Amino acid sequence: MKYPPLLTALALGLLAWQAQSSTQQNPAISVPVDRTTQPTSHKFALDAAVWRDPAQPANSLLIVAAGEGGLEIHDLAGQRVAAFAEVEVGFVEVPDRSSLPQGLNKLVLVSDQRAGAVRAFRFDAGTRKLQEVAPQPLRIDDEITGLCSYVSPLTNKLYAFVSTGQGQFEQWELFSQAQQVAGRMVRRIAAGKGVGHCAVDDARRRVYFSEESVGVWSIAAEPESDTAREAVDLVAPRGGLSEEVKGIAVHPASGTTLLLARDADGFVAYSLPDSEPRRVQLGAPKQIGDAEGLTIAAEPLGGAFPNGVLIVADEDAGDYKLVSLSALTKSLDLPTAQNAAAASEFIPGAVAPAVESEPVASFGDAADDPAIWVDRQAPSRSVVIATDKKLGLNVYDLDGKLIHSVPDGRMNNVDVRDGFTFGGRPITLVAATNRTRKSISLYRYDAQARQLQALPGGDLATGFDDPYGLCMYRSAKNGAYYVFANDSADGRIRQWRVSAKAGKIAGELVREIEVGSQAEGCAADDELGHLYVAEEDVALWKYSAEPRDGSRRTSIDTVEKGRLTDDIEGLSIYYGANGAGYLVVSNQGEDNYAVYRREGNNEYLGKFAVVANSEAGIDGASETDGLDIVSAPLGERFPEGLLVVQDGRNLMPAERQNFKYVSWKDALRSLRKE
Repeated sequence: MKYPPLLTALALGLLAWQAQSSTQQNPAISVPVDRTTQPTSHKFALDAAVWRDPAQPANSLLIVAAGEGGLEIHDLAGQRVAAFAEVEVGFVEVPDRSSLPQGLNKLVLVSDQRAGAVRAFRFDAGTRKLQEVAPQPLRIDDEITGLCSYVSPLTNKLYAFVSTGQGQFEQWELFSQAQQVAGRMVRRIAAGKGVGHCAVDDARRRVYFSEESVGVWSIAAEPESDTAREAVDLVAPRGGLSEEVKGIAVHPASGTTLLLARDADGFVAYSLPDSEPRRVQLGAPKQIGDAEGLTIAAEPLGGAFPNGVLIVADEDAGDYKLVSLSALTKSLDLPTAQNAAAASEFIPGAVAPAVESEPVASFGDAADDPAIWVDRQAPSRSVVIATDKKLGLNVYDLDGKLIHSVPDGRMNNVDVRDGFTFGGRPITLVAATNRTRKSISLYRYDAQARQLQALPGGDLATGFDDPYGLCMYRSAKNGAYYVFANDSADGRIRQWRVSAKAGKIAGELVREIEVGSQAEGCAADDELGHLYVAEEDVALWKYSAEPRDGSRRTSIDTVEKGRLTDDIEGLSIYYGANGAGYLVVSNQGEDNYAVYRREGNNEYLGKFAVVANSEAGIDGASETDGLDIVSAPLGERFPEGLLVVQDGRNLMPAERQNFKYVSWKDALRSLRKE
C-alpha cells in the first residue's frame, strides 16, 4: 500500500523521534567478547561467514574475507587453518539452509573486488580446498559494497543480494546447471549512494541494508514484491543513529527479529517489528576498533557457542571478534532462536505460469483485466481478451501471441458472454468500461476472423465521471443479459439490462448499489445468481445479481481482521458441476490469490502465489489487478481449466506489463491454508 509523501514524511519523522529518544534513554548493554581470531595476513577484516559442521558443530569453521589476501579459514578458536589468495575478497556468504537442493546448499559466495563480480565455490571441509563452480561469475561491473543471500520460503529458490558503489541493489537468482552454478539478475533497485552491508530474514521475507550517511532500511525480499523501502532507523537528527552506518546482522529469535547495526558510536540492537533500539557495548571499552561487517550464525556451534555466534569484523586490528549469541540475547532479554518457526509469516502455496502474453503496447500501469473466451468447437482456438487501459482491447491466443487490437479508448475492465441474440442470431458479446468516452463499449467477437467488431449503438453512457470496474451477468431466471459497472470515485455500482433493438444495442438502467467506498473487481454467477464485489480497502461482498433484489449483501471476507490485504482487486468464478466450484480473488496487497468455495457460504480454502517459471524464462505475477478463470479443458497445458492474471511487474527482463497463463490444476494443487 502506497502512502502520500506527506504521510510518509510524518511517519519517518515519528519513527526517527522514537528511535532517538529510546536510544538516548536506554543505557548501553555490555556483552563480552569471547574470542578473537588471528589477524588476517593483510590485516584486513570486512566480512565473515560460518561453515557449519552438522555432525560436530564444535568443528565448524569461519570463512573470512582477507582483502588482497583472499579468503582465510579459521577454526572456532580463532586459529587460521587454511588460506586462498586467488581472489581479492571483500564479502563472503555461505547459504547454509537445509531446504536447499544439494547443488546449492553450502556454496561459498565471495565478492571479487578487483573484477566487480560475485563468484561461487564449493568448499571441501575435509581437505580444506575450494573449487569454483560458477564458470561465469555474476558480473556486477561496479564496486561491490555488500553481499547477502536469501532462500525464499515460497519457492525454495536461492538469491544473492549485491549492493554497488553507484547505489544499486541487485537481486540475482542462483540455480544448478549441469553440476555447475549459474545466475540470472532478477531486478535492480535504486537504493541510494552509500548503500552497503545487508542481511536477510528468510522467515519474514525481508532484506535489511545500510546506507552509510542515511540509516538502515528494509525491503521485501521476494523478487515479485514491491521495491518500496521502509526505514528501520535514520541518522541523527532524523533518527537515533550516528553517521558511518556500516555492518548489520539479523537473528531470527522466537516471536521477533533481532537486527544489530553498527554506527560511529558502536552498536544498536532492534527488536523487530516493534523496533525498540537499545545500545550495545560489545567487549571491554576499545576492545573493538573500527568495526565493519557483522555476521550472525544462529545455530548451535558447540559448547562455546550453544545458540550461535556473532562475528564482528574489526577493521583496525584486522581480525574478527566472536560473541556468544546466548549472552547477547540474554542481555537484551530476547528468547533464543529455538522456536523461530513460530514467528514465521504465513507462506502461501506457489505455482508457476505455463505461458505469458506479449507485453501491452503502452508503458506504465497499462494492462489491467482479462476475459477468457472458450471456443467449444475448437478449444485450441480459445482466446484471452484483455485491456490496455491506455489504448484499448487486445486479443491473445493460448500461446500469448497478440492476434488483434482495438485502439478505441482507455478500456479498464472487460467481460464476455456467449449466446446474446443480435440480428436474429447468437453472437459472443464483449463489454468493456471505456474511460475515454465514459461509457460501456460493446463488441461482437468473430471466432472465424478472431477479431472484435464494434456493434451499432454499442456505446452505452454510464453517467459516471470515471467508469472503472465491469462484469456481465446472464440471468438463469429470465435469460436476460446484464452489465454491471462501477465508478472509481465512490464504488457506486449500476446495472443495465442489455438487449438488441432495431439492429442496435440498447441499455436500460435497472439498479444502483451504494457499496461505500472504491470498488473495482466484480464477478457474477450466472447459475446461482450471485454478484461478488471487491470493495478495495474493506471487504469482499456477495449481493444478488438480480435487479429487483436491492442492496442486501453478505461479507465473504474482510481486510481488517480478515484474510485479505488491501487492495482487493480482480474476481472470477470457476464453474464446477452441480453448483460447486471456486471464487478466485486477487489479494493484491500480498501479491497472491485467495480462493473460496463457490457454493454455500463461500468457505475460505487458501492462497497461492504465481512465481517464476525460470526454465521457461517466465517471471511470476505480482500487484495483480484483473484476473479471469474458466473450467473448460484447454489442451495439455490447461487440462482442468485456465487462470489468467494481470502482472503489474513484468520482470526478467523488465518489460511493459502483460498477462500470465496458469494451469488451474497446478494452482489448486498448490493451495495452502492458514
